[in-house]
Amino acid sequence: MKNIYLLSYKGKKAVWSIETDIGEVIMKKVPFSEDHISFMIHAIDYLRNNGIHTPGVLRTRTGEGFVKLDDEYFVVFEAVYGRQPEYKHENELLMILRGMASFHKASKGIESPTGQFPSFLLLEWKSDLQRRYERLVAWKEQRSQVEDKAEFDKKFLAHADTFLQQCQKALSMLNTPFYDQWVEETKKTKTLCHQDYAAGNLAIGSGGHLYVYDMDSLTVDLPVRDMRKILNKVMKKRKAWDIELMMKMMKAYQEVNPLTKDQYAILAADIQFPHLIYGQVSKYYEKREPKWTVQKHISKLSDMIATELSKEAVLQEFLSRLDEVTQHG
Repeated sequence: MKNIYLLSYKGKKAVWSIETDIGEVIMKKVPFSEDHISFMIHAIDYLRNNGIHTPGVLRTRTGEGFVKLDDEYFVVFEAVYGRQPEYKHENELLMILRGMASFHKASKGIESPTGQFPSFLLLEWKSDLQRRYERLVAWKEQRSQVEDKAEFDKKFLAHADTFLQQCQKALSMLNTPFYDQWVEETKKTKTLCHQDYAAGNLAIGSGGHLYVYDMDSLTVDLPVRDMRKILNKVMKKRKAWDIELMMKMMKAYQEVNPLTKDQYAILAADIQFPHLIYGQVSKYYEKREPKWTVQKHISKLSDMIATELSKEAVLQEFLSRLDEVTQHG
């Protein structure tokens, strides 16, 4: 080892760049169990073997993919050089969707070396959405009873009923035999979701390949979880949903990992749920962002309200144009 540089430190997690005789490597401290780390390393190998560009894990002399020191675990990765893709460049945005589709396709059939998966969110959709819906109901009832309402309360309460209706509609859209069938199929075939397949975890390398990293949160789930998240990320930056951009993104995905009309209807159900509103309201009422000013919370809430309200017509048109998407595969 020649030099070591701390790149980030977040208590339980940390990342270092290390200069060695074989070049730069990246070392991460990961706050997981040995079984979780073993699965992450196995998944990285599985994805790489199926054509996904992601940094490989360097092994110890005895073939281990991690080192334990003072009850903490460390994993060393290859260094990847490139630049972060930008959503505002359409060709790079569509590259992200094709990369995501390749990721989902490459993950199919994966099994765990321990027989256990660290995360299996596939089985928690309805219960998780129901729990979030009930939290929104509770916040509405609690803040409605407060006499001296804050500005955030007033803004949330002004639209709360609309977002509760979105919750109910989303849950209703999932109450179909096809959804249950797809879940049962995925329990057997397995598909991994990255959970944050977004610009911050991607790099376009010198060869034009899209690299994905940060495999900490892999979960077995329907691919629409990742798809909904990237759509929400892109649309909230624009503060409004755009049907033509959504169609281009879905067609790019469809080129690589084709889905059926029924499967896209499940995506629409997940988008229908007001995830952005739930996230912003929970940050405020659960004090999950203590460094944010009240004004920042209010500004973010305003943006999320505008984005969530703009999606209704877009979703209706998307569902009416599914043939256009599925024929693109």
